[in-house]
Amino acid sequence: MTPRFFPYRPGAIRGVLAALAAVATAVGTAATLQGLHGRPVGYVRAALAAVLALAFVWLVWRLRPRDGYGVRLDLAGVELARAIDGHPERVLWSQVAAVRQAGRWAPRWVVELRDGTSRELPRALFSDPSVWADLGRALASSGGHSTTDA
Repeated sequence: MTPRFFPYRPGAIRGVLAALAAVATAVGTAATLQGLHGRPVGYVRAALAAVLALAFVWLVWRLRPRDGYGVRLDLAGVELARAIDGHPERVLWSQVAAVRQAGRWAPRWVVELRDGTSRELPRALFSDPSVWADLGRALASSGGHSTTDA
């Protein structure tokens, strides 16, 4: 098997999070203006909105494309970069029990391991549906048997 790499490119998720950060910033600005006009509760709302905006911006930054951020398949197994922290997790083919597709509205590949745990690879982490489909085919042909639960 030739090693293959399927990069995470969650552009849609990053766009939604950036929009939510902008909305939270607007709400925070409006609340700050209310606080300046003698409504002290406005400052509390502004602080909460600022924390929320910073959380969204942090997620946008953590989900950025970078080297090694994705799924790598080779002869020994699969290396999964975790979506938020980016640290890789190595899973040997002997540990994979099955690969199945789940979810109608939020499709994802579920890699079920022999120890009873599973790892999910949501469609939203990949920019192109064909890349996500190729990943599922490669996982199924290399790892375990494939089933579809859509």
